[in-house]
Amino acid sequence: MYIEINEVSKTIKNQTVLDNISVQLEKGNCYGFVGANGCGKTMLFRALCGFMRLDNGEITVDGKKIGKDDDFISNAGIIIGEPRFLDNLSGYENLLALAQIRKAISEQHIVHTLEVVGLLNAKDKKVRKYSLGMKQRLRIAQAMMEDPEILVLDEPFNGLDKTGTHEIQQLLLQYKQAEKTILLTSHDERNIELLCDKVFEMDNGRITA
Repeated sequence: MYIEINEVSKTIKNQTVLDNISVQLEKGNCYGFVGANGCGKTMLFRALCGFMRLDNGEITVDGKKIGKDDDFISNAGIIIGEPRFLDNLSGYENLLALAQIRKAISEQHIVHTLEVVGLLNAKDKKVRKYSLGMKQRLRIAQAMMEDPEILVLDEPFNGLDKTGTHEIQQLLLQYKQAEKTILLTSHDERNIELLCDKVFEMDNGRITA
């Protein structure tokens, strides 16, 4: 199994945010996690990525235990939390700054990625002038630009209108067809049911269906 989440629990300030969760996920599939705000979706993704310590249980990705063999998940594009970009730089400059850290992709590839997510005409605009939907597209570009094996996308359709949602859905379908593994959260199952091989429902830190 590619991703194994085994009996994972986490309590923060006397509140159980993850309650004995066990899930097995196969490589090359798309999985959705749905539920109301505060149900535990984001916390589960943070745990999967290695962004917080667990009280109990373990998470294994491609044979490596997160927090033990690897501190953080590797070869993954991640969207979790609020957009964090340098507002005084353009969308292109933000991605270029990130790309230069690892030197894994060319400037031409960055431009291509911006085109794919529908931001080519806004690539030189300062991010402070971006709408919420444009910032969300930029985050998706950031997650995808190095062609990772796994996408971990927390509420990727936030801020997108109907057209933008459809465009990103089609983009993720193409990514899935390349046998990449995609994990999504949403408070609205309609946004992800087209994409997902399986959808898990969450409530009070548990998977309920």
